[in-house]
Amino acid sequence: MTVPVAIGERAGTETFFRVVPVPGKVGGGGLSTLDRDVLDMHVAAGWGFEELRVETVRLETVLHEHAEPGFDLLKVDVEGSEREVPASADLGTWRPRVIVVEATVPLTSRPSHREWEPGVLAAGYELALFDGLNRFYAHADGNEARPR
Repeated sequence: MTVPVAIGERAGTETFFRVVPVPGKVGGGGLSTLDRDVLDMHVAAGWGFEELRVETVRLETVLHEHAEPGFDLLKVDVEGSEREVPASADLGTWRPRVIVVEATVPLTSRPSHREWEPGVLAAGYELALFDGLNRFYAHADGNEARPR
């Protein structure tokens, strides 16, 4: 299921920067962002963009409408807004079995987890794996997913 909204700490409307190809570049769809600093990096690298206004909602709202506590996987890949997504829901209540968060600055290998990881750990999760791009967390309550 696709929910056509952006996730943020506040419900409302925000500018979404849709990264688009320019002559000589292919792709770019996976680089789109709400974060102006991330957009500036992409523009400096030669990407084009268009601005769209999008509805933003808290993750809590989406989960309340479409999930049950204890669901299997929460994947966060939001090109610079990783802190806002887990911060917009009570992870201790929803308790996804596994949380996977893209953990590098877009298009680099520089770590970006320091600003959002404390909230994930405080919700009862432990780091289980880092694959060079994503950090995988399992709930610390003996979740059988952690060794996998």
